[in-house]
Amino acid sequence: MKAKKSLGQNFFINKNLGDHIVNKVIENSSDTVLEIGPGLGFFTERLTKHFKNVIVVEKDNELAQNLESLFPEIEVINSNFLDLDISKFNNITYFGSLPYNVSKPIIKQIITSESFTNPSYFIIQREVAEKYLYKKPYSILSLTTAIYADIERFFNISPDSFRPQPNVNSSFVCFKPRNESIKNKKELEKLIQTAFKQPRKNLKNNLNGSKYENIDSEIALKRAEELSLEDYKMILSKSSL
Repeated sequence: MKAKKSLGQNFFINKNLGDHIVNKVIENSSDTVLEIGPGLGFFTERLTKHFKNVIVVEKDNELAQNLESLFPEIEVINSNFLDLDISKFNNITYFGSLPYNVSKPIIKQIITSESFTNPSYFIIQREVAEKYLYKKPYSILSLTTAIYADIERFFNISPDSFRPQPNVNSSFVCFKPRNESIKNKKELEKLIQTAFKQPRKNLKNNLNGSKYENIDSEIALKRAEELSLEDYKMILSKSSL
């Protein structure tokens, strides 16, 4: 079967690396794995050897039918993952070599869901993985993600591990639920988004006129990318006084 550009399909083919990736996925996992975008079943075949229950979500009708034939023992959901109500899943591990064009909304849907209770593993574009990493200078993506999850990048993957070969490098990453309980998560996200409204300007400019504008003068002169999540939590707590 040929990959469809419209669906952002790039099929993984590196057998040795594929085995290594699956060995990582099973380290801290549950009995059930949900694979997003299984394609031709490269990883699905390996996952069925280690997990009691395997669920795959495949948007492409032809590929979904092929997976049902190849793996009659698994559950195949022929749907766009973003259309699913994933709150119904319990004690599940999410995994997928994600289409580059929808990786961020997929990850956001997972890490903000109540079903996100186990580490989740993804292959995503390397440049996007860089923005997720919680380090200075911070990005809006790294900060808003850190509200819900800690991220670890295991290694990068070259284009020749896929067919057809993408024009970018990839990274294999893991998102782990944060142990810390953070209150007002949505409000904290809103604050961070407001702070990054004009990234080249300082916080005083970006927060002016908002309910977050009463901040310490030292912080007010900094740019959004210079503040940690703890800094934003402090700003939020003061705005609530």
